[in-house]
Amino acid sequence: MEGLKDIKGLVEVPDYSLWILLSIVIFVIFFIILIIYLYKNKRRRKKKPTFEQIARKNLKEIDFSNTKNTVYTFSENFQYFINEENKEVFKKLQKELEAYKYKKDIDELPIKLEGNIKELIKEIK
Repeated sequence: MEGLKDIKGLVEVPDYSLWILLSIVIFVIFFIILIIYLYKNKRRRKKKPTFEQIARKNLKEIDFSNTKNTVYTFSENFQYFINEENKEVFKKLQKELEAYKYKKDIDELPIKLEGNIKELIKEIK
């Protein structure tokens, strides 16, 4: 019996398993949120401008010194902004502008027509 030693008392072992589990869960949630944010942000950057946005930009950048380009640009791009209020004005203006479309050599736009075009462009919302 002299060879036997006494049993030692209980030793307290620290348990961090709950904190480790909570850390992993928080990390996974943060990682998922980060992936969703990056995916949505990437889709926003690739968003192409609409036809209306492109037409608005083209109308605002019309060079009135080039008559033929002005007439064609206005006719092609203003169609996206036709509504009940400006429909009749646009039709009348189109008829007046046809004289400048299909000829090789044309004169400059009269100031009245140029003013009408500018006024219609200003009314775009």
